[in-house]
Amino acid sequence: MILHCDDAPAVEVDDATFKRFLRFPPTREFEDTLADNAQWARDWFAENAHPWVIALEANEAIRELVPEISAAASDSVAVVVASAGPEAEQHAAERWDKDEPDRYYFLECLAAAVVDHLLTRTRNAFGTSRHVSPGYPNWGIEANHPLLASIKSTVDLPGPLDVLSSGMLMPKKSQIAVFAHEVLPTSFTR
Repeated sequence: MILHCDDAPAVEVDDATFKRFLRFPPTREFEDTLADNAQWARDWFAENAHPWVIALEANEAIRELVPEISAAASDSVAVVVASAGPEAEQHAAERWDKDEPDRYYFLECLAAAVVDHLLTRTRNAFGTSRHVSPGYPNWGIEANHPLLASIKSTVDLPGPLDVLSSGMLMPKKSQIAVFAHEVLPTSFTR
């Protein structure tokens, strides 16, 4: 059962989150070239990227992949898939090829922050503050293979998502998260 799906979510990554992904001091302001690059990345992403997010009730196959969540779940287990889409990754690579490493870095970091924002906003709408994802401690990244296969056997995703033999998701600014929840979401705030 699909609990939430948005193939064109409004995304407003705050400066604190953007700075965290840039590994930039949180109290330092963006100035001069840094401010230009940050604004360029935000503008480019808003005009060109196609992020998406979907949440669904975990089926038995997904629950079996995350026994510690399923065993602890008093009610339900949900899975959220969030992606910044392939456009930012592709354009960041073009910036790198044009010898513009700052633009590459800012766009890559913003795309990662977008995924974090979408996943966190969706998870929070379920009243949950903790999730697990393949690649977290005690859950190898290769778990993306059966997890994504199970998700794709249940629903059509709103955007492209594949998994490499290593377990890495493509587009790389994508994440699958699983969590227990007790309530159905009532709203998805920005």
